[in-house]
Amino acid sequence: MVQVKQLVFSEGERYPMLVDSEGVPDFWVTLYVTENLRVSLKQTSIENTIRHLIHLKLWEEINGRDLISEFSQAKFLSDSDIISIRDHCLLNSNHIEEWQQITSKKNVVKLSVIYPGRTRHRKVVSKGHAANRLVHIASYLYFVARTKLRTRENFIALTGSIDDMKKRIIAQKPKGAKNKGLSTDPDSKAPPPEIFENLMKMVREDSPDNPYKNSSIRIRNALMFDIMYITGMRSGEVLGLQISDIEFQRASISVTRRHDNPLDHRRRQSVLKTNERDIPVPQALVNRIRAYVMEERSKIPGANKGPFLFVTHKRGEFQGKAISDSTFRNRILKPAILTNLELFNEIHRHGFRHNFNNSLSKKIDEHNRRARIDPTIKPIKEKEELQLRKYLNGWSSDSSAEIYNLRHIKEMSNKLLREDMDDMSKHLNKEKK
Repeated sequence: MVQVKQLVFSEGERYPMLVDSEGVPDFWVTLYVTENLRVSLKQTSIENTIRHLIHLKLWEEINGRDLISEFSQAKFLSDSDIISIRDHCLLNSNHIEEWQQITSKKNVVKLSVIYPGRTRHRKVVSKGHAANRLVHIASYLYFVARTKLRTRENFIALTGSIDDMKKRIIAQKPKGAKNKGLSTDPDSKAPPPEIFENLMKMVREDSPDNPYKNSSIRIRNALMFDIMYITGMRSGEVLGLQISDIEFQRASISVTRRHDNPLDHRRRQSVLKTNERDIPVPQALVNRIRAYVMEERSKIPGANKGPFLFVTHKRGEFQGKAISDSTFRNRILKPAILTNLELFNEIHRHGFRHNFNNSLSKKIDEHNRRARIDPTIKPIKEKEELQLRKYLNGWSSDSSAEIYNLRHIKEMSNKLLREDMDDMSKHLNKEKK
């Protein structure tokens, strides 16, 4: 069974590596990562690519193929091979592995007999995810084929076939892989604001329903939830905050890029995925952060040796060190959701970001409503809203922010439809008279 191992070099670089059950690195995947990905991509992106290649290796295992060996003989993928890989990329990796375990244990018909035929209840991934798999697989196979054959005398003649193979793989990307139009409306990506409000009340340190037993942990966790709720920061950005990022005088939080930080012990580093930015926050929140640092964090052994704001309180190897992503998911967010699973089951980490943007939309609407009444107030135009939203969320392109501006289109459409329905009702009433 292969797995992704996270190496941390002395200068802080995180290097994901594919290894087998004995810990031996996969030569070709490691070479591909080193030559093609390491310079331009960060840890998470490299790991995602490796997982796409694991999915390809799963296809090889199922079909009894060894593409590296075939390439060494100048045998490239046929059209039927590529279609098979395309269909394979639509399937969930875990689901396929479960089928393998079931068929091997019960000694029933082999998976290769029923795969990739139609099976009931098979789990699939999104078209976008399948498209990403195909693109990375095409790039990897292109690299392997060229590297494997470049010493051959007829290499120049073979490059045409290699280029053609890559093009044919990419041409099989599922149609409609990108979401467009109103289907990307963020309103569908998060529970109603009232659900988040109830959660925030529950995680307050003085709430009787708070699931965390230790008072200092209650204070720490409440602050983490408050920062996500108020600023729209990603959970990874919150976990990466350092004390120096808090501007106590100006009441703001700096979101800073620190990839490959040697001071970060976490193999899976919590880092910024978007642009750096300074986010204004209520003075009351800054005061609570100061109190946490001075009165709670300072008492945690080892905490003062590191710069991170939120650290592990529990005794053990990681006490005083930065909280890991898995700890946040399983020890902080999950217990909060389980306090009322029926109410909170749709809440996820990224939902806080959608909720923040929903709240921002309402604030802009309220500002513009007052501007229509008071001529001294300058309204926020749609283009200005776009720039404001981009900055606060750390986005580079307009596309992410434009998704949230679909709200205006929906509201205008609903208003026109209601007016049309009112006119129709009046017309029908007149006819009855």
